Amino acid sequence: MVSHFGEVVFPSSRAFWDDEDEYELAENLENRLKLCFHWQKNKPEDIKKFIVIEGDPLIPFAQQCLCHKIEESCIIKDENDKKVSVIYEMDKQLYLCIILPQFNTKDTGIFINEASTLIISDLLLKTENTLAIMCRHMSQFQGTNIPNDPSFLRILTTKNINDFECEVKTLEQPNIIFGVGAGVLSHAEFMNMSAKLYILYIDGFVLDSKCAEPILKVLNNELPGKLQHLKFAENFFSKGNLYM
Repeated sequence: MVSHFGEVVFPSSRAFWDDEDEYELAENLENRLKLCFHWQKNKPEDIKKFIVIEGDPLIPFAQQCLCHKIEESCIIKDENDKKVSVIYEMDKQLYLCIILPQFNTKDTGIFINEASTLIISDLLLKTENTLAIMCRHMSQFQGTNIPNDPSFLRILTTKNINDFECEVKTLEQPNIIFGVGAGVLSHAEFMNMSAKLYILYIDGFVLDSKCAEPILKVLNNELPGKLQHLKFAENFFSKGNLYM
């Protein structure tokens, strides 16, 4: 049972535990995700802004307009030596973490709070401002007034965010957000830190120039002068076409 972002409420008495739960717990501990962090550069001591990008359509967009020609600062792999995430040093005290499609969102808690001596949570504690951006298909949005646009943004913030003015609407109930971006925001809330989570809803499965407009506006405000020249070539964000 979850009462708040990632907060697990355990049964009040062992009478509510099933015998099978003990075996499932032991099995889960044995099969826990193991991550390896390979730092290509020195691990940062202070971070002014830490950005997390999540959602397949956003990955090629971020790689071209935010970290094009920037060397990888840290490569994160699983126990099968498969790359699941990359951290880039965009500038001094400015870091970008891209969550690759190979990462399983069910392992978000391990990724943030438990993996490799708490490296991600340690980075978040050193960060003045955390910004998470994720992409979801419009069909996952729950609401009576769905904008008649190819894409739109919603936002969630921690309670202690200071001097924040934004034209983006707060995500309405009963929408549920999961994944690393939600985990980062939850962690920041519990640690009394400042964080924002933008959710970009799009009407397709690729990010074209029209769908990218809301997030481009946000990034220009959040990272003035950091966006690199972006060309939306034909099928740039397409993973392929299906013909029937």
